[in-house]
Amino acid sequence: MKKVFEAMATYNRNVNLSVLEIVEKLDGAKVLAVSKAYFPTIADQLSHILQSDIAWFKRLNASLPGNPVLASSRFVTLDTDAMKKEIAGDYRVIFGCLREIDVEILALVKGLDDAVLERVISYKNYKGEQVSVELWKILLQWLNHATHHRGSISAQLDTLGVENDFSAVLPRI
Repeated sequence: MKKVFEAMATYNRNVNLSVLEIVEKLDGAKVLAVSKAYFPTIADQLSHILQSDIAWFKRLNASLPGNPVLASSRFVTLDTDAMKKEIAGDYRVIFGCLREIDVEILALVKGLDDAVLERVISYKNYKGEQVSVELWKILLQWLNHATHHRGSISAQLDTLGVENDFSAVLPRI
């Protein structure tokens, strides 16, 4: 089971690098172009991916005390409101943060063993509801979540006439 999650985390990191390689070359008007997507701009999509990753780090830190990756990650204690203000001033802040957290996500997954993957983790979701589920299911949700938003980014790029393709998994694992 661990190999599957390592592959998913590797894909997540590498496909995010592919997205950033395209988006970083765009002028600000395209990155901030408003679409009819739930997160209307490419910057909004990337910010949401980052904020979701940070939320998972914070949740897992409480459930995996002493985990070396979480213990050393600045994202666990990051003031997300302050970060949102920083991003509002310069969306490019997202790029470096995504690169950094993706490396940490991969390291976190590589450091887990099957016993930890089977552990039931409890946390509060965004609605304030208490959830208890095995860690492997959390990783499945977490690592798949950004795929949806990268699909939205792909559609937004298509609308802007920017060539992209984030669908290939095998070359990215």
